[in-house]
Amino acid sequence: MDYSKLPKNVQNIIKPPLWNSYYYVSTLLRKAYEKEIPELIKKENRYKILDYGCGAKPYKYLFGDKIEKYVGVDVGDNPDADVLIQPGEKLSFKNNEFDIILSSQVLEHVEDVDSYMKECNRVLKDNGLLMLSTHGTWQYHAAPYDFNRWTSVGLKSLFEKYQFKVNKTIPVLGQLAVTSQLRLSFFDSFANMIGPVGRFLLAPFSLLYQLKMRFEDLITPQRVKLRDSAIFLLIGQKVNNFQP
Repeated sequence: MDYSKLPKNVQNIIKPPLWNSYYYVSTLLRKAYEKEIPELIKKENRYKILDYGCGAKPYKYLFGDKIEKYVGVDVGDNPDADVLIQPGEKLSFKNNEFDIILSSQVLEHVEDVDSYMKECNRVLKDNGLLMLSTHGTWQYHAAPYDFNRWTSVGLKSLFEKYQFKVNKTIPVLGQLAVTSQLRLSFFDSFANMIGPVGRFLLAPFSLLYQLKMRFEDLITPQRVKLRDSAIFLLIGQKVNNFQP
């Protein structure tokens, strides 16, 4: 994949520079989406996709020429969004309109989770797919608000409550590496307070921490990652009258 062809704001999200404090976790999340999305889409189909809380639409490129319609919805003043709404506002789409809903790093910023999940169910077709990633363990990051953290069990329960059968759970950045990421995030915030000199001094430190997190993630068992991780990516399927 030639990432240089993507918009700069997308590149900064999915493939930041190696010395960036969030390089490793961003790479893991990108690779998770890059693995899962091509496996889900069928060659003979074209899809209506809702990017719910779209930001810069960082994973739109993975659907390639399989897009029949791609709609990005967001709150606030987002020039990349096709539709802007107020927090908690219902979507202006018909019932059962979309084949896939993509919700990437959004749910932690949603105050009314009940309304959000109900809208996901309403506008998604029967047997349609919801791909949702959100934070397990992470520092506070307002954009402009930060409301929630989740366990994998909690997310599975949430999906099932709103009639989504969980087909797959992918943990991103396990328990050991999360502790390093949290420390590095603190140093990153401090360096930004200092200014250019702080960011310059942070770069080699960040590189070392990327290697440290890679090693820590390597030795962390998958069962532990499923219990405690920085991010969980769940793939759910809308099944009305679903019984867990």
